[in-house]
Amino acid sequence: MFRSFKLKMALFSLCTSGAILLAFASLFMSVMRRAGLERIDRHLHALAGGQLQRPLPPEHWARFDDSLTALFGENTRRRFLVRALDREGRTVYTSPRWPASLEPAVPPLPGMDDPRDWPGPPPRRPFPLGGEPPRRLRVSPPRFLTLQADGRSWRFAAMRNPHVTLFVGTDLAELQAELKRFQTAFAVAGPLGLLLLAAGGWLLAGQALRPVGILARVAAGMTAKGLSRRVQTPGADREFQALTDVINGMLNRLERSFGQAARFSADAAHELKTPLTILQGQLSQALQSAPSDSDEQRTYAGLLEEVQRLKSIVRKLLLLAQSDSGQLRLALERVCLTAEVESLFEDAPILAPGLTVRSDLAPDVRVMADPELLRQVLQNLFSNAVKYNREGGVIECSLRQEAGNATLRLANTVAGDLKIDRERLFDRFYRGDPSRNRRVDGSGLGLSLAREISRAHGGELTAEADETREGWIAFRLTLPCCESEQSALRDQV
Repeated sequence: MFRSFKLKMALFSLCTSGAILLAFASLFMSVMRRAGLERIDRHLHALAGGQLQRPLPPEHWARFDDSLTALFGENTRRRFLVRALDREGRTVYTSPRWPASLEPAVPPLPGMDDPRDWPGPPPRRPFPLGGEPPRRLRVSPPRFLTLQADGRSWRFAAMRNPHVTLFVGTDLAELQAELKRFQTAFAVAGPLGLLLLAAGGWLLAGQALRPVGILARVAAGMTAKGLSRRVQTPGADREFQALTDVINGMLNRLERSFGQAARFSADAAHELKTPLTILQGQLSQALQSAPSDSDEQRTYAGLLEEVQRLKSIVRKLLLLAQSDSGQLRLALERVCLTAEVESLFEDAPILAPGLTVRSDLAPDVRVMADPELLRQVLQNLFSNAVKYNREGGVIECSLRQEAGNATLRLANTVAGDLKIDRERLFDRFYRGDPSRNRRVDGSGLGLSLAREISRAHGGELTAEADETREGWIAFRLTLPCCESEQSALRDQV
């Protein structure tokens, strides 16, 4: 599963986008928290700084606490806390709702005890009414801290003047609720966004790989008869277009090379036919004129047999060359396959003496075929079943008509010393007898030619092992039935 490029692209986009979103969410949360605290700090600074500009009596701080209620609403005491200490650190005022657990959590702030560390007073300005301006006190810079009490977080601003140290704090529940809403929104929208990004990565990878899919389909459908096909990838990216051009160039070279090889085979076969025919005629005359039962006659007879074998090989090579180039001409007509097989098996006692032949043929199975080429296919199959059989072996043949096709299955026992490679049975010039010592006659072209003829008729020829019986091999020939036969079969169904 993980060898899928599209899946890898989708997972990569998902992981990368997820990491970016998490980093963005963390950064945004940090920025939101910092911005919220800065906003709260400015607010607290303004509230505390405005109360320390001039000397105030101790009872002022209770009024200041009450003014916060009037200014910010009835729930202000839940949000704000006020505490004032005198110069000796004694409590002057503490908000009634000040948490008891917060008492020891507010230590004196370092750097605020030495007035020399405080900023100087603002420059004096003329009083608008011509009198003296009110007395302004030195105020320390604010110090901010976050404290925990009773399960809540509080943000405090601590400031002092020469007389009073003032702590003004507010509940961070509102800021935390805002951050919580963002976390919830991110928890809901984040996975949806990641799924959309993964789907986008999947679609993008599929779109990017579309030219590769086209190349794969063209390559899968490429056969010796379809080398003229070319890959068309309109609108492909430059990288894939370069690959397409390379593949098309390779197909051009393959087509030229294969065409030259096919033409050479056809031309060679044509050129050899004439001299072989002449040689056959001369050997026949020499054989007839030679003294009866002489060494010369036996020599001429052997030479004539070899010439006939060469003519058979040349004819098969010519048919294969025509098939490779798509020029195999078929004279199609209605042929009774049942009759052809029965005719072949009538000669079985002569062709296969000592072998047991069994047949189970459906009656009147008709196909559209070239009679001569079809007979050659059947003869090749039957002759192989005879030549590669063991002594006293068996040949079985069955013919059925099913699903609009005629299926012929020919099975036979195999000689024990023959090692037949089913993967190479249809290779040209492959023979089951590895020694090639003529113990088993043949050129190794019969099965290859039979399969090409079967395919030219729209059928197929395959080899299969008989798993239920050891030492057997079977061939299955499938050919399309005539239209009338298919219609009759559909009517029966």
